Amino acid sequence: LLAQAELVELRPSTVLGDSGAPQTHAYFPTSCMISLVAPTLDGKRLNLGLIGHENVYGGACALGIFVSACGAEVSAGGMAWKIEATRLARHGRDHPQLLRLVGHYLYVELRQLALQSVCSHYHALPQRLARCLLMSQDRLRSRDLWLTHEHLAHMLGARRAGVTEAAGQLQAQGLITYHRGHIY
Repeated sequence: LLAQAELVELRPSTVLGDSGAPQTHAYFPTSCMISLVAPTLDGKRLNLGLIGHENVYGGACALGIFVSACGAEVSAGGMAWKIEATRLARHGRDHPQLLRLVGHYLYVELRQLALQSVCSHYHALPQRLARCLLMSQDRLRSRDLWLTHEHLAHMLGARRAGVTEAAGQLQAQGLITYHRGHIY
């Protein structure tokens, strides 16, 4: 699979796909993080989930599905393996174990989307921010995050001032330290 993939650098805020658009490539992050997003009525993009080193954006291509279920944009820059969707589909046809792995991944992704929906509905912003930071640390395999309050507000569907207040609460509790986009 990697022999037919290309290692590419993905820069923050790069849009990789839009909901309902044709999926031309799949991305396997190695050191970047990709946000699954949905458009809102006011033109913003609400974060639905995060993809990191253990996931793939466009995995459904292995199943022969070439339309994006949701949009995707790079939320933390880094490297990823990029492969043409049709090549991934061929590998899916030729290697049943790949289909099994993609199926497991899609189940986990669906489960995470369901849990995030519950979290967004029932939890206050500090709890939602903590969840987002923990998931980001997992995806990037790093305790150090470079995410601005503006970007976090975008990811959480909240106002920037609310994220600043929530981050202040987490910092006052000794859970995080942050300074100018650096969270650790």
